Amino acid sequence: MTCKGICIRHKASRPVIGNRYSTGQKRCQVCEIFLKWDGLWCPCCGYRLRTRPRNSKFKAELRARNEIDKAKSLGIYEQPPVQAHQKHIAHKRKH
Repeated sequence: MTCKGICIRHKASRPVIGNRYSTGQKRCQVCEIFLKWDGLWCPCCGYRLRTRPRNSKFKAELRARNEIDKAKSLGIYEQPPVQAHQKHIAHKRKH
């Protein structure tokens, strides 16, 4: 499994708002690139694409963003994203 250069066609640019994973981008560990791709496998090397962050800080951000999106879809959204993220981090530190 080596990079063949096909992935360059699907290279994703950094989003202005939000992080890469919340906007649907995926990362290939072999090609070391973020892709805008619908499948679970890299079109270039065939390696499984990462769809979630590994760092705990970014995991918490993604979790908070997903909770906010879920609340918005249910129509019970009350807090701005920054306060929801801070509340989530404070709750995690208590336990």
